[in-house]
Amino acid sequence: MTKIDALPRPAGATVLSLLAIALAALVLPAASFAEPLPEGSDPVLTLSPQPAVVPTTTVGNQSPTVEFVLHNESGEEASINKVALAGEDAGEFSFGGTTCSGGALLPGAQCSLGIALKPSSVGAKETTLEVTFNGGRPAQGFEVSGVSAPPHFSFNPDSHDFGLLPIHSEAGRVTFQLENDGQALAQVGQLGFNGGNSNGYWFGYNDCAGRWMEPGETCSIEIDFGPNEAGSFATQLQVSSGSENFSAALSGEGGQAIVEASPNPVDFGATTVGSTSATQTIVISNSGNVATGFFIGIVAGGDSGSFQLLDENCTNIPLLPAGSCTVHVRFRPQLAGPKAAYLAFFGDSEGGAMVPLQGEGVAPAVTLVPSGFDFGSQAAGTKSAAHAFAVRNDGSTPLDLSGVSIVGVDLDQFALAGDECTGATLAPGAECLVRVRFAPDSAGAKTAKLRVGSVGGALVATLAGSASGVGSVAASGSAFTGSGSGQSPQPRPGRKGRHRRFVRGSDVTVPQAQSSSRAHARADVRR
Repeated sequence: MTKIDALPRPAGATVLSLLAIALAALVLPAASFAEPLPEGSDPVLTLSPQPAVVPTTTVGNQSPTVEFVLHNESGEEASINKVALAGEDAGEFSFGGTTCSGGALLPGAQCSLGIALKPSSVGAKETTLEVTFNGGRPAQGFEVSGVSAPPHFSFNPDSHDFGLLPIHSEAGRVTFQLENDGQALAQVGQLGFNGGNSNGYWFGYNDCAGRWMEPGETCSIEIDFGPNEAGSFATQLQVSSGSENFSAALSGEGGQAIVEASPNPVDFGATTVGSTSATQTIVISNSGNVATGFFIGIVAGGDSGSFQLLDENCTNIPLLPAGSCTVHVRFRPQLAGPKAAYLAFFGDSEGGAMVPLQGEGVAPAVTLVPSGFDFGSQAAGTKSAAHAFAVRNDGSTPLDLSGVSIVGVDLDQFALAGDECTGATLAPGAECLVRVRFAPDSAGAKTAKLRVGSVGGALVATLAGSASGVGSVAASGSAFTGSGSGQSPQPRPGRKGRHRRFVRGSDVTVPQAQSSSRAHARADVRR
């Protein structure tokens, strides 16, 4: 009920007029008697919510903005000039927008404004929201407060060592949990790596950057490590919140398999075309700090057909640090001239091996002397004395010989009496002997050929003889060069330490100073 004495008392009012006013107050509803302020009275504003407190936040961070409402509780329009923050800590607060400044607030109306705390230091903070009016009306002030706490985040785990990983290989990964273990809501700032060698690290998925986190709340950060070079990688995973930084230690090492071959390159030197060099052993070792492996080993390159990979124990077996494996390769040139190829082992990205192979193919130089021999007349059913043919390597490299055989029309009329050449490898200047008998089984002239296989092609000498009736005496044999000259082969001049003796008839041509085994073999010739 409106108080009578609250109403203005007009001058000269009578008792009757006062009674009329009182009676009207009893009859009319109370709502129609809102107390109007006297003309020129000050507006009355209230601020809600109360108390006016913004959320506790951390140094350097800005709290969420709180919306406050100003109500015009008076019966007179409030013409607001401006709203501002005042007081010692005013700079620790900020407006987040307002609908109150520079407008008229009617009786019962309201406007809103946002206030946030962005402290620069730790502790309790207070400011005054000051509202000034047009027309010189007194300003009104409202206390606003907040608390600044230091931010604090922690990582779980607090460090991680990725260990030794091969360079350029699949990366390792770890997930860190970041927890706000401070006293207040705090925002996660930038994520990064700080100090040391961080080249091998990068961020995977994370739901932390820029996020506001309540005390006890967590988020996740994935870190990948994939070294691109050998060596140590130590750094720190770091997050910021305001002016504070929080970190977790990261470490790892880039490993590399260092594959080396010895010898490298492999030089086989000169080898006669078609002949086979001595086998070379190649050792492949790993002097690095991680294991490697090979899945195939081949000979590749332009002249790969002249080199042969005989065997190896490198593929499909891990080559550990300080370990080794072996390869056996030989050279068999197909043509004369320099030859080059590669021994190639393919494997892990850093584990391949390429070993150059080289050698010289030399054209063979070989002779068969004599080029022909006429055994003369031999009684059918008997055997002549053996005659020796010499195969000589006149080249500068070893020479491989293959099979010895008698071919031709009358091949069954001649027989091998000794063979030192089949499968032999002749050193430069060396020779071997093949012995042939004439053993006709019927009368008449007989011819055939002695054939000695070599890498330079077949060597051929002609064989001839005449068979007389059974029981006739064999004529003395003679060598011929195709014309039937009957001359025996003469020793070649200039052969140091060599001498041959040639006899007719049943004797054989042999080199001097043969081994005892050859001497015994030749003794059979006279039988």
